Amino acid sequence: MSPKIKIEDVLPSGEKISIVLEGRDISEKRVIQVLQLLKIMSGEVNNGRSSEPQGERLIDLVLWVIRSKFSDASWFSSKDILSILRDEYSVDITLNSVSTYLLRLYRRGILERKGGRFDMRYRLSRCLAST
Repeated sequence: MSPKIKIEDVLPSGEKISIVLEGRDISEKRVIQVLQLLKIMSGEVNNGRSSEPQGERLIDLVLWVIRSKFSDASWFSSKDILSILRDEYSVDITLNSVSTYLLRLYRRGILERKGGRFDMRYRLSRCLAST
């Protein structure tokens, strides 16, 4: 039996959406695309830009940026993430805050890191990057 992922959501208008992904090789990229579609349908994305996140959702946006821009396991810095958040998502955030989120993701095992204090580089953990 092949794996099956069912995603359900209720739009602000009250409409219920159910999407089922089934197959041998369901990639994380495909699931993320479905979640993007649901965000678009619920009105959370405007003109290709996510609405400004609030509170604890900011770490989700940071992780989203990492997975969408650096899924090939390429190395990036906190300045790279800061630039993307400011330029593409119009998020007002400091470099210190971005570094804090990256540290949290590293401690959870989602990111790998290398370098010293002033040249720290990150990438998705190898097990997460290829899925």
